[in-house]
Amino acid sequence: MIQTIRKSAGLMIVMFVLCGLLFPLTVTAIGQITFPHQANGSLIKQDGKVIGSELIGQQWHSPKYFHGRISAVNYNMDAQQVKDNGGPASGGSNLANSNPQLKQRVEETIHKEGNYLTNDAVSASGSGLDPDITVTNAKAQVKRIAKARGINQVTIERIIQHNKQTSPMTEDYVNVLKMNIELDKVK
Repeated sequence: MIQTIRKSAGLMIVMFVLCGLLFPLTVTAIGQITFPHQANGSLIKQDGKVIGSELIGQQWHSPKYFHGRISAVNYNMDAQQVKDNGGPASGGSNLANSNPQLKQRVEETIHKEGNYLTNDAVSASGSGLDPDITVTNAKAQVKRIAKARGINQVTIERIIQHNKQTSPMTEDYVNVLKMNIELDKVK
């Protein structure tokens, strides 16, 4: 009986070292060496300061910027909120089509943004952290952005084309943060 307990304890220690220490350290090292940008969260820096991630959406309220998808998540936490809460958690609004709150939110968005809106402009993503919008949604925002910035609509349409990603499974899409960074570079 004692011998069985020793063998079991020994096996547990070996498995803990292999699976709990060596494997995670190896995977982390491989990720850092081969894909450091992705392994560190696909962070975007400007002037040495992290301004966001390619993978997590942010809320944009100014008419001078492209707006992302609606979210029940508080993307724009300040440093203290991140420290207290560990950053934004994913989660959609989970409102059914028959829910009056969904209808009210869609009507408010249409009233605020205008009548020509795409599905992804008035609906939340499943995770609530979607950093991308459809090209159609981006094009629907061009007139508002051009007016707010006092720039030519063609310039904004070029930014959309420059950032366009294609996928065989979805409609063409663009990353909101990357486009807004380019907008800020326009003179």
